[in-house]
Amino acid sequence: MMSRVLTLTAVLGALSAVPARAQDAAATRSALMEADRAFNRATTARRTDGWMEFIAEDGAMIRSTGTITGRAAIRQAMAKAFADTSFSLTWEPDQADASADLGYTNGHYRARFRDDKGNEAVRTGRYLTVWKKQADGSWKVVRDIGVQDPPPAGQ
Repeated sequence: MMSRVLTLTAVLGALSAVPARAQDAAATRSALMEADRAFNRATTARRTDGWMEFIAEDGAMIRSTGTITGRAAIRQAMAKAFADTSFSLTWEPDQADASADLGYTNGHYRARFRDDKGNEAVRTGRYLTVWKKQADGSWKVVRDIGVQDPPPAGQ
């Protein structure tokens, strides 16, 4: 009888942990979505400095021209982009997921700028950002990749 009570107690304990893990996973996904939105707000408000606020020390941006690795190189690349006052970049995450201290967000972005002829241009696309939880509990970007949407038909 005592072994049945212990077994039942162990099973009930394990079952009660499942909702707690599901709640933790939901809270982590929510935290990542908010981190991504805060990243967007900071970049909109402070441009390069806002972007850099969310980049981890070992961060990298994967682009069609190659991978930009390290905070100094990323700052240089983003400062060049934001030096063009007509340039703006906004995005919205569509999804997030995480396991322990690594997670990702993916969503869609919109970049506005003036082309070589001075005309306003817009590029849209999709992105995937990999986040790593830092010692202070914050999430920082360790990898970022964007893929441009194809041009509209007829362009």
